Amino acid sequence: MLDFFKKQKSDGGDGESQLDIRAIGRLMHHFPVGVKVEYYPEYRKELLLDSVVIAYQINDAIVYSAHGLDCDESAGTLEFDDQGQHYCFKHISKFRIILPVFSQSETKLDYVRREELVKVGGLVKGNSITLMAQLEGSHMSVLETIVDKCSILREGFYASQTVAFLEVDLESLILSDQRTHLRLNTNVPVTIQVSKRGEYALVNGVMVDFSDRSVRLTLDDKTSAEALPKEKDDLVVSFNLPGQSEYISLVGEVYRIENKVLVVMLTGFMKKGQVVELGQIEILKIKANLLQHSGTKMAP
Repeated sequence: MLDFFKKQKSDGGDGESQLDIRAIGRLMHHFPVGVKVEYYPEYRKELLLDSVVIAYQINDAIVYSAHGLDCDESAGTLEFDDQGQHYCFKHISKFRIILPVFSQSETKLDYVRREELVKVGGLVKGNSITLMAQLEGSHMSVLETIVDKCSILREGFYASQTVAFLEVDLESLILSDQRTHLRLNTNVPVTIQVSKRGEYALVNGVMVDFSDRSVRLTLDDKTSAEALPKEKDDLVVSFNLPGQSEYISLVGEVYRIENKVLVVMLTGFMKKGQVVELGQIEILKIKANLLQHSGTKMAP
């Protein structure tokens, strides 16, 4: 199964599969060491967890930084400096992203989702892991990976740390760039239920952006400071589909807030009083109906 992630090209005759250096350079730019990432296992978006990229494995080397990263396409090389050592790779047969296995981020899940995480497993060998990182603006980089192995580092800066080595699908980063164009700019009034100390506060707003992973909301100018949600707050975003009597209630977590603009990562939707997975059919249904609204258009 892991052979799916190898992109083969000529390696000068040694017979070993080589990875696309240009794709690796692009990936290192979007997922640099030290960047905070969010991830979910086995395509279960509702099991969203936090982590951080602490290193890469390139061939047999563990790399802790990549200062002056340069991918020379004409020379076919990838160069950077790490802790005073200069690296120049011409052939890469192995590339892994390294994450710590224990982050305690599962504590942000409610009881039901923690139970599901136990069943599904997180950073365990063989699990598919979807990584997300946001570096600038509203651009979200997404990468599909598989846990190749988990082990305890014996030396280096993270000695005794249990880590996961994630084998990457180099093509998926390109696909994630395409996915950013699948966002819809909207102008749909919403009601937002914000969970605060076990109670829900109601806030009015407008959904200005919808995608299969997130929504962007602007809050009513009259929203009081006490009612403003904070990062990591759970909330429910409810709205009528244009031209429909059906009421949709999406469940999510505040990813970022700036002034009175929220970015909410979606974890599910309400169905008969229960939170269920937001599947592809539900996403397509919402998009199809939003496109009937005169204020909806494809995001630039």
